Amino acid sequence: MVQVNIFEQSLYVAITLANIFFGMELLLAVSTIHLLVNHSQCTRKQKTFNTCFIIAILLTQAFALISHDAIGYYMWLEDRDLPEGPMAYHARSTKSWNTITGVAAIELTNLMSNSLLIYRCYIIWNSNILVIILPVIVYFFANAMAIMTLVESPGSSISSPHKSIQFLVLWIITTTSLNVLLTALISFPILSARRQLLKLNITPPNSHMGVIAILLETALPFPILGILSAILVAKGTGVCVIFVMLWSVYAGIAPLLIIYHAVKRTAHSNEDNETYSAMRFAVPMMEVVTTDSTSARVESLLPTAMPI
Repeated sequence: MVQVNIFEQSLYVAITLANIFFGMELLLAVSTIHLLVNHSQCTRKQKTFNTCFIIAILLTQAFALISHDAIGYYMWLEDRDLPEGPMAYHARSTKSWNTITGVAAIELTNLMSNSLLIYRCYIIWNSNILVIILPVIVYFFANAMAIMTLVESPGSSISSPHKSIQFLVLWIITTTSLNVLLTALISFPILSARRQLLKLNITPPNSHMGVIAILLETALPFPILGILSAILVAKGTGVCVIFVMLWSVYAGIAPLLIIYHAVKRTAHSNEDNETYSAMRFAVPMMEVVTTDSTSARVESLLPTAMPI
């Protein structure tokens, strides 16, 4: 009986999950474009930019998925009768277009996703460029590691030790560090505004400051999957391919969720300032007088709009 190692099993599971999540991503993209075109108050320029951004994300994800499916096809169907088994084809396929295209597509998806997160952070901090200096530095370093990973990838395999695996781990770590940093920077003003509203006895709207809203704004699952992927790849565990695949797929889902959230007018925006200001005047007069300075601080903490 032919022995199937844990990496081969994990690769099959990873490809299957990637196809499922890509279907969900397509549905999310179509829904977002529909809302953007038909039910959004955005300008024509904003609609065009975001539609093109969504299509670009889908194309990069599709290229990555096609390359993974092609590897599975040749590995288990076309060249399954190799004397060394399917893993022999996988080891040799690292020099083929499948692997190179897949790695490049994943890296491009990450680049676009991180770019949107940095822009989102810039907007939430009221266009304060000083806040994004460190994230931008880490962003360029992560992209440099991505290029090195792509250059070194031919002739190597995630299932075998190679210099490119070191670059892969370093790239995942730097990208994840950027995501953790951006998550903290995006979460801080939202949580601060929530705390100030609670001090005013005003219930923060869940659509803006609830747990789900914060998860969408910060793309929190993205760095979590990145941390798990880096640890498992560094250890050479067979199941690492599942987490790397999920991490790469979520790199495309995260920006779509942010755009969808913004299009539905539930993302943080300047409109919230007017809403909270109206809520403040609904408080009894005595409370308004005693908390006026606090209310002013709340309004100063509220993020500005994200053009979409």
